[in-house]
This record gives sequence, structure tokens and C-alpha cells, in this order.
Amino acid sequence: MDPEKNKNDVTVDDILEILGPYGKYNIYNYILILFPVLLSGMYSSVYNFEAMDIRYRCSTPECEDPNVNFTVPHLEDGTPSKCLKYATFSNLTDTNDTCSPHYFDKSTEVECDSFMYFEEHSIVKEFNLGCQQWKRSLVGTIHNAGFFVSIPLTGLISDKFGRRWALVFASVSNGVFGVIRAFSVNYNMFIILEFLEPALGGGVYTACFVLALELVGPRGRVLVSLLFNMMFILGGVSVTILSWWLQSWRYLLLVIYIPAILVFFYLWSLSESFRWLFSKGRYEEGLNVLAKFEKVNNVTVPKEHYDLVEKAAMKQRDQRKFEEQLTNQSTFKQLLMSPMIWKRLFTSSFLWCSSTLVYYGLSINAIELSGNSYLNYIVVIAIEAPANICKLICLDRFGRKRVIAIAYMMAGIILICCGFIPGGNWSTAFYLGGKFFITLAYNSLYIFAAEIFPTNYRTTLLAICSTLGRIGSAVAPQTPLLSHVYQFLPTLVFGIMSAMSGLLVLTLPETNKQKLPDSLKEAQDQDRKIDAHENETVENKTRL
Repeated sequence: MDPEKNKNDVTVDDILEILGPYGKYNIYNYILILFPVLLSGMYSSVYNFEAMDIRYRCSTPECEDPNVNFTVPHLEDGTPSKCLKYATFSNLTDTNDTCSPHYFDKSTEVECDSFMYFEEHSIVKEFNLGCQQWKRSLVGTIHNAGFFVSIPLTGLISDKFGRRWALVFASVSNGVFGVIRAFSVNYNMFIILEFLEPALGGGVYTACFVLALELVGPRGRVLVSLLFNMMFILGGVSVTILSWWLQSWRYLLLVIYIPAILVFFYLWSLSESFRWLFSKGRYEEGLNVLAKFEKVNNVTVPKEHYDLVEKAAMKQRDQRKFEEQLTNQSTFKQLLMSPMIWKRLFTSSFLWCSSTLVYYGLSINAIELSGNSYLNYIVVIAIEAPANICKLICLDRFGRKRVIAIAYMMAGIILICCGFIPGGNWSTAFYLGGKFFITLAYNSLYIFAAEIFPTNYRTTLLAICSTLGRIGSAVAPQTPLLSHVYQFLPTLVFGIMSAMSGLLVLTLPETNKQKLPDSLKEAQDQDRKIDAHENETVENKTRL
């Protein structure tokens, strides 16, 4: 191999290999970036506890003693009905003894007109939502619907003004609207703010992930992804424990949202993505960021490497301008005209939609399971930790596509089988197994999708995938209602969607140990390399 050619082919990733993924400056930036990720993990779960179902029953003014059991009908499991009560006899003359069995007509059941609440930690009691299940489930749907606005908005801010600005805007928006929501005076105000908070701040995870991914070389990508996933899990567990401890949805919101406002100071303390700076022609600023990494990490990078990288970035930018002039199309229009981009966009969007439906659906349905709702939720979230460790071990060793496809297929098989297993330990084991594999697939999808889109529009394209994918998370809060049709219908739906996703992953190129594509041409080359490899394999087999 020509040494001179190697020298002239120096890229940003080559410099990052010299700087190392675990230097002091890297760790400093990781810590700053991971803090909003931790908060994001809390915000993604908090609606489950804001609108958590609580213990209540019909209020009977004639007999307010909560210990009596003759004023309301009982369900098959012996628990009193929440939404029905017995009618009272209207022809009784003795009105002094209204709290006795003979005063209530057990042959006639009527709907409750008021309720007696035994817990106060949910908006159900605060806004008197007894027996209005649709208003409870609407909270989660409205929350996730906000991502249809925030993710493309954050993507546009990220690609136009920088990754750092997008991160700060999203996080501070979370904090401001979350704190205001804590002071809601009625359900309508609460539900509007439940939408506005994620609508402006829901893209913080994507902004953080793209920035972190662009600050490291190929060796650090999977570890960064693992750190993100672990912090997200920690956020979900933390908000569950806080809700269990505080027993007040207002205090809970104040505790978790106030810290997000402090991210405003990241404008002066967090590094910008040098890849983004290069893509915008701001080479000197990008090189200054790399030089700061070099200084703090106490590593020496040959000066000619920086010169070659700057020349390469300028060449790419000139090439894009030349292509725009030649085709009379902007880079974005070229992307829109590329069948390869549309194929990847559609496939990734479907995978995202399927993943969010199954991932969030399994978490939400866990609260509805018997036993302590808080512990159920913690266990279902905690199973994500070994799934992420498995991702760290497998992604680089066996490749992105193979691992993700197997994970989807295993989730599909397990969840479909779960629909035919009666309740008990085996049913719980299969349920957790499904969550394990969908977590492995979903969290691997983040890094896989980021590696198949070009740098100059990576955030925007990821945002589109994530936005369309939020259809799944918006539908997920409604899936517990399917259990009224058939107890295991939710898990059957989850299993079918997972199995379909496993087949669709096979249409994407393998990106393991490949440099991030910085242009549309480099993204197209990924498919050409796959085709060339397949042709070479066929030729070798033919020769044999």
C-alpha cells in the first residue's frame, strides 16, 4: 500500500484515534452531556406517575364510612367497584338510618356522580378524574405527541446553529415548561403544558447523542451509546423512586425540572461539534476545538494532520458546491432526490416506530400488572441495564445489522409466546425477556441510524426518523385498553411488530468499524462497498 496515499487520506477520525476516546477533555464533555440525558430519562417516564391510577370508590353521602362494603358492588376478585354503586330506596320513611344494608337496592347499579379518594399523589385526585380513564391515558399520548414538534425543531436548530445551541434550547425549554406545569390549576392547563414541554424540549436526547457521537472516534461510539442508555435508565429509576418517596406530583415536577434550567450555562462550558463546524466551513473554529482536546488530553497530533483534515473538509465543501452548481440543486434537494436516502429514511422510521411502541408499551403496561406499581416499573426498567451491556459486547464484535436483527426477532418470538402463557412466573420471565431484547434493538438502532446518514444533515434525518417513530410512543399509552378485549393482546401486537422489524433491518448496510459518512457520496459508498463485498464473496464461492 502506498504510504503517501495513507498520509494524504488523513481524516478527523484518524486524529480522534490519536487523541483517544477517554482523555480528560473527553470525560469532561461526556459528563456535561450526560446530565441532560439523565434528566431526559426522568421526563420520559414522569407522565406515568403524574396520572397514575389511585385507590378510590364512589362517594355515597348517605354512608361515607369507607369500611362498609354494602354501598357498592364488588368485582370477581373481591375488590369494590370504582365506578358503580347501588341505588338507594326512595320509598323508605326511616331516614335516620341511611348507612345500613336495607337502605341500598342491590339489584340496581348506577354510575358514580362523585368519588372518595384514598390517595393524593396523582392528578386523578387533584383534578377529580375518577373513572375517566381516557383522560389519564391521554396524558401519555399528549406528552409523546409533543415530540412530533420538538424533534424536527431541535434537528433544524442543531444543523443551522450548532449542536450545543440545540442541546441548551431543548433542555432549558424542558425546565421552564415543566416548572410551570407543577403549578397547574386545572386539567386543561395541565394537559396544554404536558404538550408544550416535550414540544419544545423533547429533542434534548437526540441533540446530546449526536454531539457526543461526533466528538469521538469509531472506537468510542458504542461506549458513548452505552453511557447514554445507562443514564437514561438511571433517570427512569430515579423518577420512580422520587415519586414513591415524595407522593406528590407537584413536588416531583419541581425537583426534576428545576435542574434543567441550569443547562443554560453550557453555552460557555461545553464544546461544539468540530464536525458540524467543518460542515459549515468554519474550519478555524473546528481546529481550535480539536487543539483543545489535544492540549487537555496531553497528546501530540502532527500539525500536518490538521492541515490535511482542513484541506479535506474544504475539498468536500467545494465538491458539494460544485455538485450543487452542476445539478442546479442544493445539498438538501440532492438528499431528497436520492432513492438510497429515502430507503434508509423509511426503514429507519419504521424501525423507530416499532421500537417506541414496544419499548414504551411494555413499560406502561408493567404499571398495570398486579403488585407494587413502583417496583414493577423499576424491574422493567432495570432489565435494560444487562441489555445495554450486551450491546457493548456484541455490536463491535458481531456487527450492527446482525445483532439488531436477531434482537428484534427474539423480542418478537418471546412476546408472541408470552400471549399464550398464563399469568405467573413464566409469564413474567417472558415479559422481561421481551423488554430485554427490544431494549437491545432500540438502543442499538440509535447508533446504527446515526452511522448511515451524512454529517451535514445527520441530525435532521435522525430527527425525521425519531419524529415518525413517535407515532409508536404516542399510541403506546393506549395499549393497556387492548387488554379489555383480550388480556394478552398488547403483547401479541408488540411481538408481531418486533418480528417485522427484524426482517426490515436486513435491508440496511453494515456500518461496523466504518467512518461516519460526511457527505451524500460517502453514504452512497456504503451500499457500494456492501455490493462489492457480496460480489467478491460470490466470485470466491464460484472459484471454489
